[in-house]
Formats: sequence, C-alpha cells, structure tokens
Amino acid sequence: MSIQFTFRPRVPVFDANVRVGDLHYQPSPCRNRDQLLAEMGRHGVERALVYHAQTEEVSPIDGNGFLEEWLEDRRLFPQWSIMPTPDSMAQVEALHEQGRVRSVRLHNMGYVGLPFRPWAFAPMLSWLSENRIPLWIPLPDADADELAMTLSAFPELVTVLVGAHYSHALWVRPLMTTLPNTYLELSRIEPLGEVEALCSEYGAERFVYGSWYDRLAMGSMLFYLHHSDISESDLELICAGNLLRILQGEGRHD
Repeated sequence: MSIQFTFRPRVPVFDANVRVGDLHYQPSPCRNRDQLLAEMGRHGVERALVYHAQTEEVSPIDGNGFLEEWLEDRRLFPQWSIMPTPDSMAQVEALHEQGRVRSVRLHNMGYVGLPFRPWAFAPMLSWLSENRIPLWIPLPDADADELAMTLSAFPELVTVLVGAHYSHALWVRPLMTTLPNTYLELSRIEPLGEVEALCSEYGAERFVYGSWYDRLAMGSMLFYLHHSDISESDLELICAGNLLRILQGEGRHD
C-alpha cells in the first residue's frame, strides 16, 4: 500500500531566497527556468526572488549576467549580487537606472580579507540607503560584530539576514534589537517553537519565508511555518506580505 503525502500552503507564497544555476562542482537539480517553475508549483510557491550560483563562486558581475536567462517569467524576480568595487557598483547602478533593481545580495568579501567595515563599504551602503534598495546578507559569511557596528552607521538601510542557523542563536536577538530595520529570513530556523517565540518578541512584521533552494529543500520551512502556532494573518505576512513591502521600498520600521 502506498502512502500519499500532500501539502498545499493556505496563503500566498513568495520565496525570498532561491539560488539558480550550476555550481562549479555540482549541477543544479533545476537546470532551467521551466524546471524551477515546476518545482515551485509542486510546493505551492507562486513567486520567487532568485540569484545566480555563480555570483557566489565566480563573481557578482558574471553571475548577474548569467541570471538574465532565468528572468523571462513574471513569477521570478531578480536579486542582483554586489560588492564594493567600482565595476560591481557600475553594473548595479546601470541596472538601477533601467528600473530593474529591487534588492541586492552582499557578495562574501571575507575570503579575500575585506572586513564588513564602514571604511570599506560606506560608499556602497550609502548608495543603497539613499535609493531605498534593501540588502540581503548571508549570515554564514558574516561576522556579528561587523554587522552590528557597520549597519548601525546606516540606520535607514533595510537589510535581510539570510540563513540564521542554531549556530547563530546568540546573534539573532541582539542584532534585531540593535537594527530595527533588519528582517530575518527563516530558511534555517529549526528549533521547535522558535518561530513563535521570535514573532512574540519582535512581531511577525520582522520575518520573511525563504527556502534557500537549491541549497536546501524548498518545502521544508514552508511546511513548518504552516504548522507553527502563529495566526493566519502573521503567516500571510511571513510568507509574502513582508517581502512585497520590502521590495516596494516600504520596509522601514523606524
């Protein structure tokens, strides 16, 4: 006897964190746009914010170029990657002039020894803040002290902290308290009851659903959220509403 397991989300879903394209050592399970859309449909994900894997492995400039072939569908929204160099800034500024930039993702500069400090990132962060462009920051690549000190110098900048794991447990609450315009993406929030506790402390308005597919499975966190003890209105905010507001330049809380 076969056992059928089905799950469909009860609310609209906009995934805030999807990686597309091949890694240098491993092909993506979705080799093209149609396969990704099929995977989204399987989980009831209506829209997704996507960035290209080569922005992590080669460079933001090359990866942003490769991202273009994934964007001929209105359900996929580009997230351009950026680093504080003249050529990277010029690329993103040109895209912004075309009206195509709604968010950017911080490229990991730690591997070349550039710390996330104002003396290195101030021009880039100032430009993002002035243009109301939110910045996604992967926590696995970040330093908590650098985040708190540098982002405090740009209080109007909206940021989304990506991939908080139990190894970041002591970071999350102090960072969210210190940085009122910071959101937390929930792809790796695994402890039972933690979503409820965070929503109780900070309000559901500070969180977004992201799967970090294809690094992680697309449906796991979505299923978890639907079985958490939060209200339907909070679920709607987390699964789509907050992200829509952020991408529209209306994500500030202060």
